[in-house]
Order: sequence, then structure tokens, then C-alpha cells
Amino acid sequence: MADQLETNAGETSAQASGGEDMHLHRPKPLHGLREILTEVGVIVIGILIALVLEQLVEGAREQRHASEARESVRAEIAENLGLLEARRATEPCVSRRLDEVDGLIHQATLGGRSAAADVWIGHPVLWNLPESQYRSASQAGHVSLLAVHEQAGYAAIYSAFDQYNQAGVAESRAWADLRTLEHDMPTSDVADWQLRSALQQARTARWTLEISAHAAENEAASLGLKAARAPEFRLQSVCIDLHTPRTEAIRLVVEGRRTKANYDEP
Repeated sequence: MADQLETNAGETSAQASGGEDMHLHRPKPLHGLREILTEVGVIVIGILIALVLEQLVEGAREQRHASEARESVRAEIAENLGLLEARRATEPCVSRRLDEVDGLIHQATLGGRSAAADVWIGHPVLWNLPESQYRSASQAGHVSLLAVHEQAGYAAIYSAFDQYNQAGVAESRAWADLRTLEHDMPTSDVADWQLRSALQQARTARWTLEISAHAAENEAASLGLKAARAPEFRLQSVCIDLHTPRTEAIRLVVEGRRTKANYDEP
């Protein structure tokens, strides 16, 4: 009986030991420093390859954004330079008309003009130079991807464009005052002073337009930029003869437009 119990205990112990061997696995030890370094090296190389590929993809994306920004900004600048050239073609008319306006104001101090005399002052051609492409590329951070000298050049050009646009607003206001001469001559010292002030503002604005255009064109030339084809008009408002009836002058203005659009003249 004792032998039987001892036998059963031995079998139970063996089964327990066997069960432990079946369920527990001891970790396999590394076989040396070389194997450790190899495994670490594989991991490091994998990480480095992933980082390099990420950098290549990001670099290609930035290069594409920079190229697109450069193309759109340069095209916008070229169009604006074309508008500057179109304005410059009418500058002789602007100079002549300002001198004629000066003469009309002086004439008023000598007794005015005949009520039957027709006078057409008109106005200079003026376009607002757009900056939407440059602004969009800047806000997206794409301009900052360009070379430093390009960034500086474009910033200088658009600064000149902004100054040009502001001068254009001032010029339009001054000419709006001068066009009152189409209807009446000044009959008081106050009216005379206001017209002379408007004349001076028109001259000052024109001077600012010229120096702003010159600055933009010089900077653009340093970047190898040329003007796009300037708009062509047969006849500008300010180029119509001073002593032209209003209805005839408006007809000539409409005929001189490419679209033949009949905008209301102020």
C-alpha cells in the first residue's frame, strides 16, 4: 500500500514537472555582441531610410510649390508691367491737358470763358495693379520657398505697385475736381484755390506714378522680367481735344475701347 502511494506520488510529480515543461519557455539568449549590433543596425537603417524618403517627398512637394509660386507671380508682374507701358503711352496727353487746365484756371481770373464754349477735360487712363497671385502665394508660405534674392525682388516690386495704386486713387480724386471745369468756371477765390490745389495734387500724383513705375520696372529687369503685351486703345479720354462737345467726346471714348462698352462718364 505504501509502495502504491509512493508510486502514485512519483507519477503526480512527474506529470506536474512535465506539465511545467510543456507550458513554460525560457527566452533564448543572444549569442553575442555581434548579433545585438546587427539587430540594432537593421532597426536604425530602417528608420534612416524612412526619414530620407520622407525628406525626399517633402522636398519634391516644396519644389513644386516654389515653381508654381514663381510662375504665377512672374506672370502677374509681367501683366502689370504691360499696364504701366500702356499708361506711359498716354503721358504726353496728360502733360498737355494739365497745362490746358492751368490755362483755364488762369483764364477764369481774367473774366472766364464764353458760356457757349465746349470744354472736355477727360481723365488719364489708370488701372489698379493686381497683387492677388503674390498675396495668395505669400499666405500659403510658398514665396518663402524661393531664393532670398527672388523674395527680396518680388517684395520690392509689389511695394512699388502698392505705391502706384495709392497714387492712382489720389490722381482720380484730383481729376474729378478738375473736371468741374467742363461745366463751370470758378467764380470765387475759394473755388479758384480749390482748383489750383486739385491741379497740384494731380501733378504730384502723376509724379508718384512715374517714380513708382520706374522702381518696379528696374527691379523687374534685375530679375529678368519683361512686360506682357500692353493693352491697345485707339483713343484715351485725356487725349481728346480740349474743345470737344461732351457727347462727341464720349462717342470717341467708346469707339476707342476694345469692347466698345459705354460706361457712364463722371
